[in-house]
Amino acid sequence: MGRSISIHSIIFPERGIHVSAGFFLLLAAALLLSPWTLTAAVLLAAAMHECGHLAALAIFRVPVLGLRLGASGAVIHAPGAVRLSYGRELAVTLAGPAVNLISAPLLATCSARWGWEWGYLFAGAHVLLGMYNLLPIPPLDGSRALYLLLAWRWGPDAGERVASLAGVSAAVTLTVLGAYLTVAFGGALFLLAALGLLGGALQIQK
Repeated sequence: MGRSISIHSIIFPERGIHVSAGFFLLLAAALLLSPWTLTAAVLLAAAMHECGHLAALAIFRVPVLGLRLGASGAVIHAPGAVRLSYGRELAVTLAGPAVNLISAPLLATCSARWGWEWGYLFAGAHVLLGMYNLLPIPPLDGSRALYLLLAWRWGPDAGERVASLAGVSAAVTLTVLGAYLTVAFGGALFLLAALGLLGGALQIQK
């Protein structure tokens, strides 16, 4: 349910929160293919992920005009972010995964200390979502972070070329892995997510 903070390219029909049909389809598929507790854990981790992005934008005093929920996750509409330096935009981009990867050990520690069995599930959801969003595949945060690092060092053209190639390569690898896991263990949620990322990466290539 996570995604990149694609703050520049998205076109919003209106301000506020916009929910696409793709989001509801993805939610329905998740509820059908996975236990509702797992879906709830991922949704909560995704919400905290977005709060990380929003907090970073607030620190840099970038107004947020809207939020779009789609099949690839959430997209924050913050056109003022175009004024951020590479370093500050990188901080905003990595703030979401950072919240997940910090929350995971905290939840696991609390679960071990106070016997919160459900806490391990939520901790696992944070780990998976945090690592998932760091993959260098558009529109995930990892792809944007890779672009920013490369553009910062070698310019935007080089950053775009390398990040795009890395995204397709990683998406293909993830799809093959998803197909293997589906055949070996059942459940197609991972494969569906991988196919969605592959489609996004190929579309950006065009």
